[in-house]
Amino acid sequence: MKKLRMTALTAMAAFSLGAGLPVQYFTPVVAPAAVCQAASHIDESIRPIQLAVSNHRMMDADEQGELLRSSEIMVVFTGSAVAEGVEELQKALWAYNKETAEQGLKFREKLVAQAKQDRAERKAAGATSFSAYEDVNDVFIRRADTLAVSLLEWSFNYEGGVHGMSGVRGRNFDSKTGRELMLSDVCPDLPKLAEVIRAQLCREYPDASFAANGAENVNLLMGAGNIAWTLDPTGVSFYFNPYLIGSYSEGIFATTVLFDEHPELFIETYCRAPKSYCMELRPYIPTRASFANGDSALVKVTTTDGGLRIVLDGAILDDWGETYDLRPVLVSLADGRRYLYVDGLGAGDAWERTTIYDVNGNQPVLVPMQQQFTRRADVDEDFAEAERGPIMIDEKRDKAFSVMANPEDFYMTRLNEATGKAELCQCRVGADGTPEVLWVQGES
Repeated sequence: MKKLRMTALTAMAAFSLGAGLPVQYFTPVVAPAAVCQAASHIDESIRPIQLAVSNHRMMDADEQGELLRSSEIMVVFTGSAVAEGVEELQKALWAYNKETAEQGLKFREKLVAQAKQDRAERKAAGATSFSAYEDVNDVFIRRADTLAVSLLEWSFNYEGGVHGMSGVRGRNFDSKTGRELMLSDVCPDLPKLAEVIRAQLCREYPDASFAANGAENVNLLMGAGNIAWTLDPTGVSFYFNPYLIGSYSEGIFATTVLFDEHPELFIETYCRAPKSYCMELRPYIPTRASFANGDSALVKVTTTDGGLRIVLDGAILDDWGETYDLRPVLVSLADGRRYLYVDGLGAGDAWERTTIYDVNGNQPVLVPMQQQFTRRADVDEDFAEAERGPIMIDEKRDKAFSVMANPEDFYMTRLNEATGKAELCQCRVGADGTPEVLWVQGES
C-alpha cells in the first residue's frame, strides 16, 4: 500500500536513547550575561521550526522465545533549516541522532546477552516462564523554534526483577549555533534557582515524601549536574526521576519555573518566548505554562481505568474510552486561546487519532470534531483497510509523527471516513480550536 510521508521522513535511520547516558556536569559561570528584567518575554521575531519524530519498535528473539523489546528514535527536520538560518542546529541534531544510535546499539547488544543468561539461570532453577527485557524510548519536543530546540527524552527499562524503571532527561540546543546548552547557560544563579525549585516542589506536592525535609536533595542534584531540565517556550521545567527525591511509587516529580514569575533567574538571551507556540507533554508529568494574554495554567494528561483524563489547575475532565500511547500537545495562540491536541490509540485502532480539548477556562472541555485527524505522518493511504485487521498495542512497527510547532501552519493526516483514504493536510488552528485545512496533498 502507498504511504503518505513527508520527504525527510524517508531518510530516517533508527537509534535508541538507551540507558546509562552521561549527565551534564555543573560548571559555574564566572561572568554571567545580563538576566531578564522585562515584565513580558514575548518576542515576535522567534519563528517555529518544523521537525518530525520517528519511533522504530524492535523485538529480539530466538527459538526459545522473546528476549528484548526495544525502540529507536530519530528527530529530523521536515522544513528548511537554511530558510530559518539554523543550519548549525540541523547538524547538531544529526550528531545527536548518531550519538544516541551508537549508544543504543551497544546497550541493546548488552541487554540481549544479559537476557539470554537470565533466562538460562531461571530455567535451571525451575522457572517455566520468562518475561522479555525492555528498553523502550521516546522523545517529546518541548520547544522547536529559532531560539532553541528542547527534547524531553523518556525511557522505560526492564532487566528482570520486581519492576522496571522509567525516567526522563532533557537535551537543549541553541538553534543558531547548534551548541548544547548547560543549565548554567540559562540560569546562572544555581543556588537561588535551587531555592525556587524546592519551594515550588513543596507547594505543588504537599503530601509527597520529600515535603518533610524541603526536598534538600535538589541542592545535591544541582551541584552534581544531575538534574533533568527542558527549556520550554515560557519557562524551564525540572524533572526528578523515581528514587531521586521520592519513592518509586510516587513516580516522576516535575515543576516549571516561568520566565514571567522569576525573570531574575534567567539569562536574557534564553528567556524570550514566541508569541504563539506548541509544546509536547509527556503523559503523567504536569507542566506549567503561560500564554499570550498573561494567563498561566498547570496542565496534566493521564489515563485512568475508564479512559483519558485532562487536569487543568486541579479541575478534571474524564473522557471515557480506552486510549493508549498518548502524545499530547499544548497549543497556545497569539490571541491567548489554548487547546490540547491529544493523539492516542483507541481499542482496535491501527493509527493514533487526535482528540482536542479546550483549556481556555477553569474547566477542560471536549471539542466536537466533524473530521478525524492524526499527527501520524506514515498512515497507509487505505487506512480503513488496515484497521479491519487484528491490531495489537505492542505490535512491532514504525511510527512517524509530525511535530506541531506553529499553530498557524502544521501538518496532519486526515482520516476520511467517507472514502477510507488518508490525506496529508496543511492546517492551522481554526476559530473553534479544530484543524482548519488549508491544503490537501494531491489537490490543486
